[in-house]
Amino acid sequence: MKDAVYDEFIDRLRSECDIVSILSDYVPLKKKGKNYWGCCPFHHENTPSFSVTTEKGFYYCFGCQSGGNVFNFLMKIENISFFDAVKMLAQKMNIPVPQKERTAQELTREREITKLYRVNEMARDFFYACLTKTAYGKTAQEYLQGRGITIEMIESFKIGFAPPAWDKLVQAFLGRGVEQDLLLKAGLAVQRNSSEGVYDRFRNRIMFPISDVRGRIVGFGGRVMDESQPKYLNSPETLVFNKRHILFGFDTAHKFIKECGQAIVVEGYMDVITAHAFGIKNVVASLGTAFSPEQGNLMLRLSRDHAIEILFAYDSDSAGQNATSRALSILRNMGANVRVVLIPDGKDPDAFIRKHGAEAFKVLIKDAVDFLEYQIKQAFDTTDHSNLEGKVAVVSKIVPVLGAANNAVEVNAHIARISQALSIDESAIRSEVRKFLFQNKKDKNVKVGKNISNIIVARTPSVATEQAERHIIRLMCEDRSLISHIQTNLPVEEIQGEQRREIIELIFNEYNMGKNIVDNAWTMSLSEAANAELSLIMLIDIQYNDIVKMVDDCIKSMRLTKLKGLYEQHRLRADELQRMGDDRFLQELAESQRINNEINKLHYL
Repeated sequence: MKDAVYDEFIDRLRSECDIVSILSDYVPLKKKGKNYWGCCPFHHENTPSFSVTTEKGFYYCFGCQSGGNVFNFLMKIENISFFDAVKMLAQKMNIPVPQKERTAQELTREREITKLYRVNEMARDFFYACLTKTAYGKTAQEYLQGRGITIEMIESFKIGFAPPAWDKLVQAFLGRGVEQDLLLKAGLAVQRNSSEGVYDRFRNRIMFPISDVRGRIVGFGGRVMDESQPKYLNSPETLVFNKRHILFGFDTAHKFIKECGQAIVVEGYMDVITAHAFGIKNVVASLGTAFSPEQGNLMLRLSRDHAIEILFAYDSDSAGQNATSRALSILRNMGANVRVVLIPDGKDPDAFIRKHGAEAFKVLIKDAVDFLEYQIKQAFDTTDHSNLEGKVAVVSKIVPVLGAANNAVEVNAHIARISQALSIDESAIRSEVRKFLFQNKKDKNVKVGKNISNIIVARTPSVATEQAERHIIRLMCEDRSLISHIQTNLPVEEIQGEQRREIIELIFNEYNMGKNIVDNAWTMSLSEAANAELSLIMLIDIQYNDIVKMVDDCIKSMRLTKLKGLYEQHRLRADELQRMGDDRFLQELAESQRINNEINKLHYL
């Protein structure tokens, strides 16, 4: 379909859908006043701060500042593209989707993606056959048996083997009509440097097929059977494979994660396979030690009536523990409920489960520690605190963790324990926490250089300016006749809020192109943060008698704030230059006086 038809269809879906009904499939909502409220599905909370307005068709969470329209919600909670969200909403509403006319580039890309899925599936079957049906796989089978991997496990995960020959897969696939270029794009082959032709990327390795959430093969991980390096080799990034967006085993584990409300994240393929074989099926791997926010979203979007608890069971060596700390920080910032499984004796989950069994591992899961306790334990375990210097080092590591915690009772309990363990007075630790909090607050508001000319003020809009900018946006969204007047009298650069500036710029651009601002199709061009800000704005209850006067009052308020800021900058600069004996202070004084006159004029308008 043409773009105009497509835009009309999107707006029809948005206007005809009952946003409360759609979101209620994911979040229990109760009406309170004009809006509906529930616990946000995007972060852990016990008190509802997630609001939905039926009149405007927006949602907003006052806890994590997530917001948008029904399409934004489906995209975020289902981790899908905008087009897939459109199709999903149309399906929920039983409205057929018109066929959108695709460009030649889009059609080429779709065909290429389909070919990549197919060639990856062929490669999976090739590696599996090499392991289970050829002489090449005999040594590999013996190796897997030695690691406790049964035939059933091999079949379940379609584990395979890449032969040691340089081009066994390449020759087999070229013989079956697969194009060489496709093998390169799939990451199954590598271009030779010295001459034409390609060779197999994976050779003499145990092969683990990697699937997306829909079970489609998107890449591979290959493991050596000796001490060769690299120990693991993953597929390169392709059109269908980006390891930041993939969790190994998630395609089968996600239903078990939803059922028990708990996800266990491990490092390696073998950890997942062994856990699943022993009946612990809510386990996934992060394809190495680098956990990403995108992987976190994969699990968090499974939340429905309660948040998913995420447990990390990375290897207990130093690399694994460092990776755990990074991952915990990522998920804590996303509002997730996280704990850490402490595996004794420097073991990984695979080795521990095979030696001690599933029940022993479940005990470790039950005894998993929270974020704060884990960070404190790490500080003690990685620092020799037998002397004063070591005690100071431990406290310096722990203070930022205590300062970031939001539960005073928990913090007090930990301070008492730390004091006893280090033989340090509690008041000394509390004093360090207070100093950290004071400095942290100071750093957030101002960064001071060597003199006033280098001062960089981290300016945040005043409450009045913030309110004025929000009212301007809300009024333009409801009455497009105001846009021309506002555009003439309000330069975009005077907007202090970054997201609000983005919204106003887009409104001006859409209006200048003759598009309808009253519908919500234009909002899909906004960034996620700007969409959340717009959702909050649409929840504002504005009372006014004279709409034009209100607009002018908002613009006046914003201009006064900007002028006062400029006045302060020139005044400070004049003071500094005068102390330095620099005659240029007279120019700064004159400029500050000029700005002050403008301020006085505005006050009398």
